[in-house]
Amino acid sequence: MDIKAAVLPAYNKIRRLSFAVKSNRLLACEDFRSLDTLYRDSLLIAHSFEKALCIESCRDDFGTQKADRLLDYLTLAAKDPSFDNHSYAFVESMAALENWLSRRARLGLDCSKWQHGFESLAEQTSYEVGRTDMSDRSGIVSDSFASVSDCDKNAINFINGRHSVRSFDSTPVPQETLTQVVELAQSAPSACNRQPSRVYFSGPKSAQVVSAAVRGNKGFEQSIFQWAVITADTSLFSCAEYDQWFINGGIYLQSFVLALKAYGIGSCIFQWVVGDFGKEMRSSLGISANEVIIAVVGFGYPKETFARPVARRMPVSEVASWAD
Repeated sequence: MDIKAAVLPAYNKIRRLSFAVKSNRLLACEDFRSLDTLYRDSLLIAHSFEKALCIESCRDDFGTQKADRLLDYLTLAAKDPSFDNHSYAFVESMAALENWLSRRARLGLDCSKWQHGFESLAEQTSYEVGRTDMSDRSGIVSDSFASVSDCDKNAINFINGRHSVRSFDSTPVPQETLTQVVELAQSAPSACNRQPSRVYFSGPKSAQVVSAAVRGNKGFEQSIFQWAVITADTSLFSCAEYDQWFINGGIYLQSFVLALKAYGIGSCIFQWVVGDFGKEMRSSLGISANEVIIAVVGFGYPKETFARPVARRMPVSEVASWAD
């Protein structure tokens, strides 16, 4: 009998229960809500507003209780010593609440119960009400989906052309380019737009620590000069969403390596790191305890010519199934 296979389900169940107990203890008492928790819960409500306002059959009375909670959370957040009125979570949550209030007003519904609280909080935090420019905040816009025949040939070739690279030029990819890569990768979807993924880039010293920690680079350890560690912040998820950070992190990981390719940068994905090497890598890069490591990515400018394996993909018949 495989002891590991027998013990693993019980171990995972204990982990889930432990996580649920810790989360419920925090969420059960308003007095002990951290700023991060307030931001997390505010963003969940903000996303529900945004999602509902894009549905044609949205009820006229939608969101009244959510608006009460959102105002409470944002008011508590504004009292925290570490509160930042320019933080992503606060601005997005205020914008979502503003959009909801605007819709109620257009429908001729009473907004007075929430309008006063919203305006008071906006004045207190210097939130700019009534902006039409959506360059740095959320909103609802009319859109259309381009025809597949018009735009997808280049996209298909681009996705099919992404391959793992294991031989890089020693010329470093500049920080300015990597900033653009992350900016592009940020378009990756995430649950309730929480965007839990983080990217840690190695420096000259930490690159050696990462190289020693990853698995699967045996024989070409000295061929990779730069590393990126993709993580996901577990504190952004509730106890009912156990392990969902891996799904969100995996989505981001794919967007990240495609963004690297878009800027002419090759990459190779490695599995996450455990044990003492993982601890040393976390310390070297400054990865917090509430983040899980999704994957480690070796990257750089590919050499002018390099060898790569050509791996035949499984036929669709072995991957996809269609139910009646």
